[in-house]
This record gives sequence, structure tokens and C-alpha cells, in this order.
Amino acid sequence: MAEDTRDSTTSGPSPTTNGETTNIEDSQRPKPKYEAKSQVGKLWDAFGNPEEPVNMLPGAGSKGGKGSDVTVTEAMKSMSLKDATSFYKAPCARDSLLLGIGAGFGIGGVRGVLGGMRAMWTACNWAVGAFALTSLAAHEFCQRRRVQELDGMKQAVELMKELKEKKQREKEQKIEQAARLAEEEKQRKSWTNLSNYKFW
Repeated sequence: MAEDTRDSTTSGPSPTTNGETTNIEDSQRPKPKYEAKSQVGKLWDAFGNPEEPVNMLPGAGSKGGKGSDVTVTEAMKSMSLKDATSFYKAPCARDSLLLGIGAGFGIGGVRGVLGGMRAMWTACNWAVGAFALTSLAAHEFCQRRRVQELDGMKQAVELMKELKEKKQREKEQKIEQAARLAEEEKQRKSWTNLSNYKFW
């Protein structure tokens, strides 16, 4: 298969004492408890790993101090050509673009048919405007629906957690009650209990 072309001093495999090789980056990165395809993994993707600090930003110091402000040029440098060519893979982008294309084609086509050849420039303007407005509105609507869905998932997780805690408390109460009843039964049947002896 393909070999790793990265610099071996920074992230290459390093030998261990038992002869196996481990990747330094993989050994420093905490392994997730759940697979990403399971329901818990999806919740971790949506809300983050509960074992990681929440208020830490990438690149921030461990003290939690303020990081430096990011300039526009640094933001542009962080973007790559791959990100620019795969913008349609972002959530809600594909559906909103397709809806905008359909609306722009429909409105521009109707305007062009009704206006004739002399209104072609106006029909193109209407098509572009309809595309932009419909795409933005559909994207905003989709994002709000996603936020509502995430809120619903968060509430479901909280309810599941409360239900689990309630069942755990009930289970502990049953165990305590069973232990108390067993202790009372033991005390009742004990030979040191004077009420067990009958003299007649």
C-alpha cells in the first residue's frame, strides 16, 4: 500500500520496548470510547467529548488565557483550495443551492418567456436575484431546523440521563430494602433474640 511520506522525526512511528511501532500522534490523542457510527458516537460528534475541557479553543494555552485576535489574512491562509471546492458538502448547502437553482431557473424562465428577447437582461437579473434570495432563505431555515433538532437531542440526552439516574436510585433503594429485610430476618431468627425462646 502507500507509504507515509511525512517527516519521521515529528509524527512517524517510534519503536517500543516490545518491538512494535506506534504512531506518536495516535499515542497522544485520547481514543474515543465509542465508535462514530453508534448513537452515542453521533451525540459525541454533535456535543463534543464530555471528558475534554469545553472552554478550550484550539491553540489556546492550558491556563485558559485569552488568545490573540485572528486577522483576515490569517483566516484566508487557513483556508485551502480543497475547502473552497467542497463547500457544497457543508450541512444544508446542497439542498439550499438546489432549491435556489430551481427557483432562479423558474422565475428567470417565466420572466424571459413573458418579456421576450428584449427582456432577456431583466430575466437574467430576476433569475440571479431569485437564486440568491431562495438559497439564503432555505439555508437559514435549514440551519434553524438543525439547531432545533440539536436542542431536541440535548433534551433527550438529559431525559435519558435523568431516567438512568432514577432507575439507579430505585435499584439502590431496592437493594437497601432487601438488605434491611434480610438483617431483620436474621435478627428475628438469631439465637440471641430472647423472644425466640418459649417457656411453657
